[in-house]
Amino acid sequence: MSKKICSTISELPEDLLLKILSFLSTKHAVVTSLLSKQWKFLWTKMPRLVYDVCDHKDHTSFEQFIDKSLFLHPHHVLESLYFRLNSMVKIGPWISRVFHYHHCYLRELQIDAGAAYTPIPHELFTCKTLVVLKLQGESIKVEGLTTVCLPSLKTLHTDHSIIFSSVPLKLLLSNCNFLTDLKIIWISGVCLFEFDVSWCKKLVALKLEGLMDVISLSSSSAVCLPFLNTLHVTHIWKLNNDFFCRLLSNCPLLSDLTLEEKTSNVMLDLNIVLPSLQRLSIITKFNSSTHLCSLLENCIGKLAIIAPSFKYFTIQEDMSLSILIPFYVRVRLGDPSKLEYTSVFDRIVHLEQSICDEISQRTLVDLLQRFTKLVVLKLENVYRLTLYVYRWDMPSFVPECLLSSLEALEWRRYTGKDRDKGLMSYLLSHALCLKTVKIFSDVENKQQIVEDLASMPRGSKSCRLVFK
Repeated sequence: MSKKICSTISELPEDLLLKILSFLSTKHAVVTSLLSKQWKFLWTKMPRLVYDVCDHKDHTSFEQFIDKSLFLHPHHVLESLYFRLNSMVKIGPWISRVFHYHHCYLRELQIDAGAAYTPIPHELFTCKTLVVLKLQGESIKVEGLTTVCLPSLKTLHTDHSIIFSSVPLKLLLSNCNFLTDLKIIWISGVCLFEFDVSWCKKLVALKLEGLMDVISLSSSSAVCLPFLNTLHVTHIWKLNNDFFCRLLSNCPLLSDLTLEEKTSNVMLDLNIVLPSLQRLSIITKFNSSTHLCSLLENCIGKLAIIAPSFKYFTIQEDMSLSILIPFYVRVRLGDPSKLEYTSVFDRIVHLEQSICDEISQRTLVDLLQRFTKLVVLKLENVYRLTLYVYRWDMPSFVPECLLSSLEALEWRRYTGKDRDKGLMSYLLSHALCLKTVKIFSDVENKQQIVEDLASMPRGSKSCRLVFK
């Protein structure tokens, strides 16, 4: 049976052409209407429109493009809409138009407003078809709202938004009976509102940051979140740690948990059984490698008892008030039934760590010395601006894992500078079981890095190096 071969892109099926257009910005998708009669109205069948101010030379052309394209797009086709703005563009009238003409069909709305003052029309909060609502921006507001009815809403994300200063959170959630994914991040000063866990008992994912408290007004009976799988709670102003940790015992499916160190300590002290927990992330003030190793040992040791499914552990530096990339350490535990170990560190077979300064390099050496069964090591450069230029200080010992177990090494954002070359040379020359090394770099002079890597001695004769 012969197959028809398409000689031009225009001969492809329409659904495939629409799929191709979906990878373009709306601006470039509209430009394809100039190709031929077949393409003239094809973009109007796209169910998702993306309006990004960065695609336009100025805000005037951006506004004109939105005006014209929204007017031409059939209201029964549009299902998803995304706006990315700046301080020069106000989209309130367009949102009103969208809900006037597309109200019965829109399923997803995402607004990234930056610092732009963005008033939201009341129609948004009575849209019966809306499933996903994501609002990001410091000045997204709605005034005088008294009625909320979002019966289809499943995902609600508000990121760096002060919308709840004018819309009570309880009112917003009161008629969202099918909400499963809720994220609220507040960083603009002190937040004076609380979240009551009894408002959304069907949640699967809950992420809260910067609120005053996480409470339950239903004090007469324990609140159960039977479907909750992911819970991230950080920087809560007046968090009742004892109550909150007892709440965790009523989340039988909880598998992904992020907490601050002080809250995690209470959780571990209460010996709350977490049968489904697989991932724990702790946000903390990083003091030293000694502090980090103590935290690893304490948490992994206790979680081995109260969380039998536990596998992944992350410790991340608390830098909520900084624009710097945080220092982090991530580990994965091996199957205890397949390992012989005398300490909790022997269970760690996978390590990921950021390299940001001299302390983080020394921390890496300390961890390698303790993780005697390590198989995979992944590093990422997140160097910060500093006036102090340091070099790699080679230790006087070789960690056991380099001699007997490490098989895979990956390094992202490798610079090829002395501080990187020293550590890389040390790892390559002493890792006797190493099978693969993957290096990712975005520097201009990559050829010099390749030559430097090729000249480094290798302890493993079977090691294969891949540079990207």
